[in-house]
Amino acid sequence: MQKIVIMLAILSFSFGLYAQSVDEIVAKALTARGGIPAIKAIQTERLSGHILFVQAPPGAFLVEIKRPGKMREEIGFGAKTLIQTTDGTSGWKLMTATGTDTPVALTAGEVHNMAGGADIDGPLLDYKKKGNKIELIGKEKVGDKDAYKLKVTDKTGEVRYDYIDANSFLEIKWEGQVENTGEKNTFASYFSNYRRVNGVMFAFTIISGTSEHPNGQKIDLDKVEINVPLNDALFGKPVVPSSSGGERSPMTDQTQHPH
Repeated sequence: MQKIVIMLAILSFSFGLYAQSVDEIVAKALTARGGIPAIKAIQTERLSGHILFVQAPPGAFLVEIKRPGKMREEIGFGAKTLIQTTDGTSGWKLMTATGTDTPVALTAGEVHNMAGGADIDGPLLDYKKKGNKIELIGKEKVGDKDAYKLKVTDKTGEVRYDYIDANSFLEIKWEGQVENTGEKNTFASYFSNYRRVNGVMFAFTIISGTSEHPNGQKIDLDKVEINVPLNDALFGKPVVPSSSGGERSPMTDQTQHPH
């Protein structure tokens, strides 16, 4: 009888884990975000707020995204501003300080990193058409929440793990390789403080880091704007903002778009 009870417990656990198929979890996750029509209706995004690094004062944070695959990031570091852009094919970065800085081309790995962030739909929507493969690894705890752990392999063979809250079906953790200055490191991001904007859910708090520094950075969004006009020139090679009011910096943008 004891063996039967143990076997029933194992079967019960297995049923609870696999009663949800990958496609069912993906469908529920997309519905939790707001639904496929609402997600696909997004043509541009502007996310603005502040970013806090360990042992550093908070800086201004701005991300602008435009279909297909265009992205611009601006991060304030005191008197300096880091600008990274991609037009969907190439990418550049520029640290502004004195007005004489020169843009540097991103590596192929860095462009690939930005391409993931520039995908408004995310890796789950139309994942088969994109050539992605998704596997259900199991259930894991993320903090005090149960989450489905999905292994997402893209068409290049790169692997990332998405953790979907088993209750809300919102993504609460991402884990994968990030390339920076030619070196790859494993990073994890934790998503919380979800709010609905234009019918789609956005995480307004994102904490990211490595295993050695799990709380390396924290992003607090103040505002998410949908389908705002964004000139394609924003996603080309960045130029140093001029003191006479040329290309705007994130500080200026924060003033123009309060949260």
